[in-house]
Amino acid sequence: MKETVSKEIYEILEKSKKIAAVRPYKSYEMSLEAYNKSRKFSLKTEEGYSLVAMAFACRAKSEINQMLDCSLRALEIFEDTNNADGKMKSLNLAGIAYFYSSMYEEALRYFLEVSDVAFKQSDKFMQSCVMNNIGEIYRESSSNEKALDYFFDSLKICQDNKYQMNEASILGNIGEIFFNEGKYDESLDYYLKSYDILVEKNDMLTMGGIENRLGKISFSVKDFMKAEEYYFRALNRLEEVNNKYFTIDVLMNIAELMFNKNDRKAFVYIEKAMSYAEQINAKKKMCQVYKYISECYECEEDYKSSLEYYKKFYNINEEITASNLGNKIELLNVELKYIKANEKYEKLKTRLQEEISAKTKELQRIREANKILEKRAYEDELTGIPNRRSINFCLNNTVEEALTNDDSLVLFMIDIDHFKKYNDCWGHSKGDYCLKKVADCIRNIQNKRKDTFGRYGGEEFVYFAKSIDYEQSLELGNYIRNEVGKLNLYYTSNGQTNAVTISIGGVTGKAATLGSASKIMEAADKELYNAKEAGRNKTVLKLVD
Repeated sequence: MKETVSKEIYEILEKSKKIAAVRPYKSYEMSLEAYNKSRKFSLKTEEGYSLVAMAFACRAKSEINQMLDCSLRALEIFEDTNNADGKMKSLNLAGIAYFYSSMYEEALRYFLEVSDVAFKQSDKFMQSCVMNNIGEIYRESSSNEKALDYFFDSLKICQDNKYQMNEASILGNIGEIFFNEGKYDESLDYYLKSYDILVEKNDMLTMGGIENRLGKISFSVKDFMKAEEYYFRALNRLEEVNNKYFTIDVLMNIAELMFNKNDRKAFVYIEKAMSYAEQINAKKKMCQVYKYISECYECEEDYKSSLEYYKKFYNINEEITASNLGNKIELLNVELKYIKANEKYEKLKTRLQEEISAKTKELQRIREANKILEKRAYEDELTGIPNRRSINFCLNNTVEEALTNDDSLVLFMIDIDHFKKYNDCWGHSKGDYCLKKVADCIRNIQNKRKDTFGRYGGEEFVYFAKSIDYEQSLELGNYIRNEVGKLNLYYTSNGQTNAVTISIGGVTGKAATLGSASKIMEAADKELYNAKEAGRNKTVLKLVD
């Protein structure tokens, strides 16, 4: 009876393994079924291998804590039954769990233990796996030379013993290192070797990943037609196996390609990538997508949308950092449950305490860094006043509010006259000083009046106010100009000493008449040009009624 059940269990586990990469939840369900059968009939070895299969499925589901828990439960069984094969598999999966949590020292500890057992057992297959894993640790630690040593040693074992799927994976890892180093010819060579093996084995998922990498090489060398061909091949293949996680990267690469061709369809692929990331709750992917969308909208000068997605990126990034710290502690807590030797327990307990202390310090650092990031997102680095992104966002909101209240607005474009001559006279460091002094002067006026003011770029500033008529606006413009003139900033050009002045162009009127924020800016910019043409150090204001 037990023999029949054992056979059934191994058949279930074999099927579970085959679908783990593409249907991880179903794979876990099947592995759990095998586990329950093993427990029912007291089949310890089968129970251990069922836990290994469950850990493997958890890996595909990105449930890392549960992956480690299953691995360590399996390890206990295999140590008790003196099963070297099961022990290696369990240790390897535990190491991978730590690797995924960027705890490389812990991961290396497990991988080296696997290596010792594999060497004693003369298990070449496991030796190739663990060498590849150690290589990945060094790659992630930016030790490319050491990583390549391990990858090439692992590759030789695979080629000598015809472990083709392992060989394909290692070739891809070597190709990635060369790609990151900008050695595109070498990278292409290794990717294509990997691809040939995957085509022969019909591994759809990994083929899609390599096609995406081949597309990135083609894009990097500006062969955009070839890049497009590879990207869409990868997209079709990954969607066929319904793997949203890897599809997100391909969609983002296609969007980048479309933007390069000024094709508006790029946004379709970005939105699809965002949808996939949100569906599977892949936070790191969401972070990448939100940041990219923010940058795209900024290029389009849609600053309101840009800021909206930057905030999403910012919040998710903060959540990921805090979560990563929590995961590290949780992983160590999981391992503590399975420690038997007292000395090992004390060492792990010490590491756990160190991680908790590190988490507390890191969270404090995150809070401080986030304050700085928030400031940088809105503030001009040199002058400390709102930057262009912030100004555009505020102006959009002000216009919407003024439209609702049927209010009037004034917007000034302000430019420092002959700023290049000032720089030529005093040098760029003094030029920065001039910008700061002018900014401080106008900021003082803005603060007293509760208006909005910021740096738009170079020596150009923007100032706007609401609930103000034409006469008040003209008076305000002249007041700003006169206050800057009192700063006692000067420069010498062609033997003459000149005071630093500003030119102001503005538009004022009811928000409904002025139009959109971009139209208001454009109109004010024209008036600034007129102020310059009129001889500079002038305020030119247009009433739009």
